Amino acid sequence: MSVEPPLTERHDPAAAFRHRDYRLFYATRLCNMFGTNIMMPTLGWQIYKLTHDPLSLGLIGLSVFVPVMLATLPSGQVADRFERRNVYRVFQLVLTTAALIFCGLTLSGVTNPLFFYLAAGLFGASKTFSAPCAAAWMPHMIPRQALPNAVAWNSSGFQLTNVIGPALAGLTLHLWGEAATYGLAAGLYVSGSLGATLIRTRSRGGDRRPVGLAHLLGGLNYILHNRLILGAVTLDLFAVLLGGAIALLPIYASDILHVGSSGFGFLRSAPALGAVATALCLALRPLRKHAGLWMFAAISVYGVVTIVFGLSKIYYLSLVCLVVLGSADMVGNFIRQSLMQLTLHDDMRGRVSSVNMMFNSASNELGDMESGFVASLVGVVPAVVIGGVGTLVVAGLWAWKFPNLRKIDNLLNLKDETVKGTALVVAVTEDEAFKKSA
Repeated sequence: MSVEPPLTERHDPAAAFRHRDYRLFYATRLCNMFGTNIMMPTLGWQIYKLTHDPLSLGLIGLSVFVPVMLATLPSGQVADRFERRNVYRVFQLVLTTAALIFCGLTLSGVTNPLFFYLAAGLFGASKTFSAPCAAAWMPHMIPRQALPNAVAWNSSGFQLTNVIGPALAGLTLHLWGEAATYGLAAGLYVSGSLGATLIRTRSRGGDRRPVGLAHLLGGLNYILHNRLILGAVTLDLFAVLLGGAIALLPIYASDILHVGSSGFGFLRSAPALGAVATALCLALRPLRKHAGLWMFAAISVYGVVTIVFGLSKIYYLSLVCLVVLGSADMVGNFIRQSLMQLTLHDDMRGRVSSVNMMFNSASNELGDMESGFVASLVGVVPAVVIGGVGTLVVAGLWAWKFPNLRKIDNLLNLKDETVKGTALVVAVTEDEAFKKSA
């Protein structure tokens, strides 16, 4: 059994990249994330151009979330039972199909949003199956002590695509239109599927227990019985859901800031610019103390800058607000993902990751729906401001209800049994979970 280096040992900012398969995995995930961050902003821009209705933007989020919710529990079982590389490759090709459908609808001159919503549903189901497999597969490529470093680099890569992807989408939209942009996304998904074949590490889910309701609900039960992970996941869920200003960026670009499609691309990229800069800082200089306090501070900053952005009518001030918003979101995301990767048993990774992804999708896609719905009722600016205030309220309530989450110090010092003397469930079996809930 390998011995982990002491915490005082010199930090290696490229620890995860010392391993060949992780380097390939990182490149493969970049292709996937570039595809998504080019395709989905394009869809939002196109739908608003067709409808000029804020609610139509919210319906994109709903179209993605419903299949995510339905596929969450089965996708976790697939990730915990089957060879994860093969599952990942297959669903990259399904994502390719969704992008090609968008391209075909555009070239055919279809203007009914319903067909685009259906294709968005296919995208939601596909990402629901591929993401838990990727999350459960990655830890097998590197030693445990390199996991926080990998989480930081994964996050920085995701946010890098969030910076470049929408900007590239805006440029491609301006030069060649929607169909070409969807075609570019399809090519990136194909590249991701092909790149995964070069990875040697195999990770077949080791769970062989009989399939039943208890097994199906295993990931959900784990989160519900783990106060730290429950607090971290639900904090992100409600804070981002209420503070979902991103869905309304097409309206800000067109009707409030008057910057057009190119300006929309930069607005859409701005949160990720802040996030990628923060993720790189975390990879080079990881959080060593007061991780819980950093999480709550980041959520509070997220709420404040959402309010300022909502009220701003100055383009460059709006860009700065979005950069800070992305930076704050990254801090919370890094702590939450590190907490999960460092405490999960491999037989639970797929199911817990799938449930966590459902919560993420709820905060993002349902947040988009909530923003669009509220904006249609009270107006765009009031909707964003109300969301920012709601985020601040959530931060305060969670700091009170989950004090042990607030007290987390060094993430690498998390033990399997205790965190600062408080019991931490790290491997709740299905039978145990149902006994506790009985």
